[in-house]
Amino acid sequence: MSRIDPLPFQERHITALVTRFQNLRDDYDRLTNPQALCTLRQQSAAILLQAPTGIGKTLIATETVARFSALDEVVWFWFAPYATLIDQAAASLQRQAPQLKILNIAHQRTPDELASGALFVITWQTVATKTKESRLARTTGDAGLSVDELVAQARALGLRIGVVVDEAHHGFVKAKEAHRFFADVLAPDYVLMMTATPRDTDVASFTDKTGYQVGDAADWASITRHEGHQAGLLKLGVKTAQFLTGNNDDAALVNFEEVAMSECAAMHRHLKGVLAQHGVALTPLMLVQVPNGGAALNQARDYLTGPLKFPASAVKVHAAEEPDPNLQALAQDPTVEVLVFKMAIAMGFDAPRAFTLAALRGTRDANFGIQVVGRIMRVHPLLQRRPDTPPVLDHGYVFLANRAAQEGLTGAAAAINKLQAHTANTTPETVITFTDDSSFVQVVKPGQTAVIFPTELPVAVVSPEGTEGTPTAVPSGQTQTVVPLPQQTSALFPELAKTALAHGASAGPTALVNAFKLDAQAQYSYPLKVQGLPALVTEVLPANPDDFEVQLVSFIDFSAVLVDRDRSKTKLVKRTVDLFESADAPDDVDILAKMSAVGIAQRARQIAFEYPDVDNRAFLRALRQRFQGALDAGGFDLPESEEALTQQLELVLVRNPSLIRQAHKRCRASQIHARSHSLPPVQQSAQPLEKARRNVYGIFPPDLSVEERRFAELLDTSPDVDWWHRNPVRQPESVALYRWSNGVGFFPDFLVAVKGRKVGDGVALVEFKGPHLQQYDKEKAGAVHPHYGRAFMVGVGAKDKQALRLFRLVEGDLEDDGLFEVGRLRHD
Repeated sequence: MSRIDPLPFQERHITALVTRFQNLRDDYDRLTNPQALCTLRQQSAAILLQAPTGIGKTLIATETVARFSALDEVVWFWFAPYATLIDQAAASLQRQAPQLKILNIAHQRTPDELASGALFVITWQTVATKTKESRLARTTGDAGLSVDELVAQARALGLRIGVVVDEAHHGFVKAKEAHRFFADVLAPDYVLMMTATPRDTDVASFTDKTGYQVGDAADWASITRHEGHQAGLLKLGVKTAQFLTGNNDDAALVNFEEVAMSECAAMHRHLKGVLAQHGVALTPLMLVQVPNGGAALNQARDYLTGPLKFPASAVKVHAAEEPDPNLQALAQDPTVEVLVFKMAIAMGFDAPRAFTLAALRGTRDANFGIQVVGRIMRVHPLLQRRPDTPPVLDHGYVFLANRAAQEGLTGAAAAINKLQAHTANTTPETVITFTDDSSFVQVVKPGQTAVIFPTELPVAVVSPEGTEGTPTAVPSGQTQTVVPLPQQTSALFPELAKTALAHGASAGPTALVNAFKLDAQAQYSYPLKVQGLPALVTEVLPANPDDFEVQLVSFIDFSAVLVDRDRSKTKLVKRTVDLFESADAPDDVDILAKMSAVGIAQRARQIAFEYPDVDNRAFLRALRQRFQGALDAGGFDLPESEEALTQQLELVLVRNPSLIRQAHKRCRASQIHARSHSLPPVQQSAQPLEKARRNVYGIFPPDLSVEERRFAELLDTSPDVDWWHRNPVRQPESVALYRWSNGVGFFPDFLVAVKGRKVGDGVALVEFKGPHLQQYDKEKAGAVHPHYGRAFMVGVGAKDKQALRLFRLVEGDLEDDGLFEVGRLRHD
């Protein structure tokens, strides 16, 4: 490829940047005061260029560096985001600006190489980490001067230092060594930072750690997506497709990664046909982005070359952590139709023939979303500024396996749309004031007036990081206070400890402590107060018989559900939205997606192995035999293998999740029986209990909650109550219900003998529920005891927190059945 002539909008930004650096050069030439020079650098040297990926930021920077190097004596340091991209960046610079002298940092660090337009392509890791490579670059030796000495030598030769940071958001803002190297070693006179994902917090951090001011968004050079599209460099937009299902059970069984790749492959093949139909000799590229390497890369490749039928030679996998020349070569190879790569390298490589992307895992980060969108926003040179480009080729297409990724992409679109066209300010916001014997540099924002004689007020303060009481300088207007560290409190009390011991203090138990212990061991007895108390009736769930699994499967009827054994697909809605046109209505299309065999198997086992009282192995064996018998009895062809039989059984269970549940309920219900028992004649307590009038033991039990105590007091004072009892949980004297559920024990909170009640010896079962548990335990409001009848649910209402309400289960919903009165317990 040869040199590319900048487009008009790119030329406008190049001119503005060069002019800004020229004006800054003139200010440098007028200053001789080193302190003023440093201030001017920090206030005016740095400019940030923000633009969507694919807009030509690298071209703009290259032209700026080349043209300005003819106007000032500058040695440049160009920072690439990855070491693997250094050679690629160097080749691009040499091709676009052959007048630049591209130097190798490894062996060309000599004064003889220094000249205006000399340029080192490096990374922050090359000079600002503790790696061997960095140590060599920062050390003088056979390969040349250290970078530190080289910069000093350049300044001694009258050269200034320029810095270009490509993808400024990557690595630099968090690297402490990079900040120190930038500010203390390079101390650049000209800085151009480029990014597609600017963040105010990163800019503020850069300024805070280096002292170099970049300003805010209004000060940055910005290029909009619209400008890139008008120039033919960017597609009109990006459409994203996510997959929705109204059936949560089916959603758990769908492999959305395979769905995303399938739909992405269908669009890729459609675009390939459109290009061929219009005579464009271009093979589109489908990108598949996986969350990590290893198994995820291999699984994606196997699905592409297997069910999706791509030739193995057309699918390439890039497993490296960072983009490298091999990745770039794959992206440009027309025989490669699909490129599978890691999520980590969404940045740093060009793929202009890419139209489609299957994102198999998502991110909510908008900055990463911008990089994802950038992979498919570029327009291939063969399609740039073609008047007859079909509309379908004017968009990129992203297929999301994870709906959460939509959030990051939506944020990316909002950030890109937010960009306002703005060229760099050609005149820095600095004013230099000269007097007879000095010069001052000050920043003057638009609308402000420069101060003729700036003054500086010294402030003596105390540093929190220094020695106590040591004053250090801080910016004007700030104050700090020295707070001496308190002495350790343990040193204040040794005499107190000695005094206590002198007065007989001892680590052993005192007589009073022993008395308390004896009192705590006392037992209080509360005998039954109610005469002629009827025997209580409870449901009993016996232990399972040895052949329980065989009994259980006999309750399962497969005959009505055998048709589900082949229903392996489910309906999804593919919702497509234009990422940059949020006002447009989404386009919904129904599609059928094959459910994952692995997901079906896992869900089927959850359904079948839900019951702790069942031997899973024996049950699965009996279940498979029962299913095979049902197929044979129904006249269906038997599967060819045990594996196929199991897969059909799993699908039937997943399609009918209540099949085993209902069978288990009926089987256990057939074993439940009623048994009578009496309450213990005495209740023991380790502490004295408050007396009650109508409780069977004459006390208020100690385990009542605040609301339960309120309910118990209502019972205890009601003339409609003969007696009441707190029903314990899982005790020999408990009243239990088991038929109401799958053998799960339910122990109502209270037994209440109500005057005039005709059912169950006049005893009503009452379950008291707080508002937070009413919906969770609502099924209990529908439980029925064979002897006592309905279990009443009582609790505080949703609106009136004071009044107690009755609740009833109606068609699966818990409904307020009115104000609670004891008299309402007479009738079910």
